[in-house]
Amino acid sequence: MTGPLVSVIIPTYNYVRYIGRALASLASQDYEPLEIIVVDDGSTDDTAGVVARSGLDVIYVRQENRGVSAARNAGLALSTGAFIAFLDADDYLLDRAVSMRVEVLLRRPDIGVVFCDTCAADADGKLHYRRKAAADIESDRFYEDLLLRHLRFQTSAAMVRADVAKRFFFPVGMANGEDLVYFAKVFFAVKGYFIAKAAVANLHHEDSLRHDLDEVVRQDISFVAAILDDPYYAGALEYMRKELTSKRHLELFRRLYLSGQPRQARSHYAKAVALRPASLFRLSYLSKALRSFFRRG
Repeated sequence: MTGPLVSVIIPTYNYVRYIGRALASLASQDYEPLEIIVVDDGSTDDTAGVVARSGLDVIYVRQENRGVSAARNAGLALSTGAFIAFLDADDYLLDRAVSMRVEVLLRRPDIGVVFCDTCAADADGKLHYRRKAAADIESDRFYEDLLLRHLRFQTSAAMVRADVAKRFFFPVGMANGEDLVYFAKVFFAVKGYFIAKAAVANLHHEDSLRHDLDEVVRQDISFVAAILDDPYYAGALEYMRKELTSKRHLELFRRLYLSGQPRQARSHYAKAVALRPASLFRLSYLSKALRSFFRRG
């Protein structure tokens, strides 16, 4: 399939073990032309060498280590495509991941952003997938589904019209939840389309930035304010504050519990329940909270 130029922005930092697979997945796509932009956020490994040996025509840019948001923003500034897609260096695309999203944007000029379902990939390369939705969905309220986690979403699954993507920036200084801050604005600004088919593999591994507990704890619930207090929304999202804050405390509880810090975890569980007593009926969290009293830490 050929069509408008699609820019694919890949931020990376010391992910030499993974970026080769991400690039190979782009090489196997059935769509062209692609503008592949790799923004190296100060890697100290052989990322540059892997990119050079990929055989792909890649725009490779290296910058001082400033975080994933700064890297994505640099890619946005460099991109020239009609549509912009993001691909994390440790994720990779499945068959037709590019073309199926482009088809929606070409067919539906009223759609500003399209995203597909994702599956999880383990260290052995095995894919794990449980269908989230029975059929494709279109909505002008995906910002709510995104923030309240009603739909599965990964940055690597999204493709945005360039004029929409470049209206906003990823928040520099935030390394957990930064994608939610950015895409909440995108989904608030335009109508979106969800493809109920997995076309992106989200790799789970120990050194993933998603598992950087210190950063998650440091940020605490600040990302809630980063979204809801943004003057861009003029208070339109205020109705979600209590539920969103409670969900964030539950996420902190889960991560701290799994990392062997039950006392700190329980404090976040208590805050989540105080905000939304209905959280008590989430049995997976309740069972962990009860077990935390019998764990050391």
